[in-house]
Amino acid sequence: MKDSKNIYELLNQVEFNIDDYEEMELSDIEKKKLKHKFKESRRKRADFKRLGAIAAAFALAIVVFSQTSIGRNVYASAQSKISEVSYSIGKALGIERNIETYENIINQIVEDEGVEVKLTGVIIDKDELILSTVVNTNKSVDGFHFDYDIYINGKKLRNYGMTGTSGAIDDSKTMFFSVNSFDAKGIDLYETLDIKVVLKNLNCFSVNKSDEIIKGKWEFEFTASGNELAGNSYTLPLDYSFNIDNTAYILEEFRYNPVNQKIFGKIKNQSMDSYQVDLRGQDNLGNEVVFYLTSVSGEEIVFKYENIYGDLSEKITSITLTPYAAKLPEKSGRASNDYKQVGEEFTIILK
Repeated sequence: MKDSKNIYELLNQVEFNIDDYEEMELSDIEKKKLKHKFKESRRKRADFKRLGAIAAAFALAIVVFSQTSIGRNVYASAQSKISEVSYSIGKALGIERNIETYENIINQIVEDEGVEVKLTGVIIDKDELILSTVVNTNKSVDGFHFDYDIYINGKKLRNYGMTGTSGAIDDSKTMFFSVNSFDAKGIDLYETLDIKVVLKNLNCFSVNKSDEIIKGKWEFEFTASGNELAGNSYTLPLDYSFNIDNTAYILEEFRYNPVNQKIFGKIKNQSMDSYQVDLRGQDNLGNEVVFYLTSVSGEEIVFKYENIYGDLSEKITSITLTPYAAKLPEKSGRASNDYKQVGEEFTIILK
């Protein structure tokens, strides 16, 4: 310090983050001590013009930084109500077993148009991307949904299927969790993927109010991998089919891991009528089991395990299922409860 020509020149070489420091109020005694030390320091030579320039430049930097998108993101992460809120994918999906090992933790926060969105975590499964978010609408709503643009390694997902669940975190009607699963064909679970997720057009709806669309943009970029999950995933070939009217449902493969249990197949001679199709039965331990038709894309179909009766036990050795179907109404809506058996039972032997 003694060798320095000017102590203020050292200030230009110091890197610090103002958000790392907490504002503290000085006591009267501390103020008097500080005043006394300042008077003594006046005897030493100081370049006040340089000091003023440094202070002005620092103040200008704060103003400019706070007006950039990066500044808004940093502000959001430091001041956001949701910065400490987390909601795991397993909890949102009702999975009782611990699947945190397979979740890529992101915890990025973006604020736009007064709405804060926190991307908490991502799971990469075969042909599927699962995203978990926490949303602070900053206004009372009963529900919401976003439009999504998703890019994997620079390529935009198109004509993808999506399923999801969401709910309130507290009684404020402003804090919500949301987990959505997106079809993403050809994902390599062992590869580290560059992913960009853009949420747009927040549609808020309330029981006693008209819908409101907030045209904001919440963009996230990160890397993620399904390497851990791939190491604990298994597939079994299937050879089973059933018919609904003249439409054939052909089941070809059962894939299972701690996060997902799915049955993949094909649909042939698809009719104009649409059906909700379930595969219902039980495992060899007597637990009820249901797989529901979650995706129809061209000729490809996917049935997904529905854990309404709890997780599919890791101790089971077989599952016996029977197909049931209910016709969907011509206009969008749910199937009636008038399910009918449409095929014979079959058994999947687990290895």
